[in-house]
Amino acid sequence: MSRRDPSSHTAAGISASAIADAALAIIRADGVAGLTMRSVAERLEVRAPSLYHHVRNKDELLDVVARNAFDQFAADLTAYDELHTVDDWIAVTIAGSLELRDFYADHPGLAGLIQAKATPDRDQGEGSRAELIRAQIRSLVHLGVPEPQARAIFEICAHWTLAAVVAEPTTPDRFSDGLDLFMDGVRARLNELLAT
Repeated sequence: MSRRDPSSHTAAGISASAIADAALAIIRADGVAGLTMRSVAERLEVRAPSLYHHVRNKDELLDVVARNAFDQFAADLTAYDELHTVDDWIAVTIAGSLELRDFYADHPGLAGLIQAKATPDRDQGEGSRAELIRAQIRSLVHLGVPEPQARAIFEICAHWTLAAVVAEPTTPDRFSDGLDLFMDGVRARLNELLAT
């Protein structure tokens, strides 16, 4: 059986975003461990073979989730494009990290999945995850941070957030306090970079 190009999902009535939404609903109810190809097909009200026509296996399904899990963060894209100072970037990033922490808390096991799927080139692909990463890096570059350092700062922030969520999934106050301390260091680093 030949597999369709991902752009043909829509023609068949199944988009990558719809597949991700169905998978996220299952993860929210049953955790990543409860996610199966059959459960996604049932949620989409299609036969399992129809889903396999678009997503070959569970690993590919997890890739679709990782790429498209951040559709609800579209407002952050706009916020990152409207920044004028380091403090603006810090404020938007803190707000986004707190929202992301709540999102991960509502989807057991998702932070670990995203952490496992983290690659240095993940901003080069399609999907809401890549768009959000590009917006964060682009905003730092717009502020005057050289692109290599902007990428490094993004990576450090993303890894800290994921690691903190995975380590302390049920303690939002500790996450918030740690985030404030961490972002104080990021602010200092950004101000150093911009002063040189």
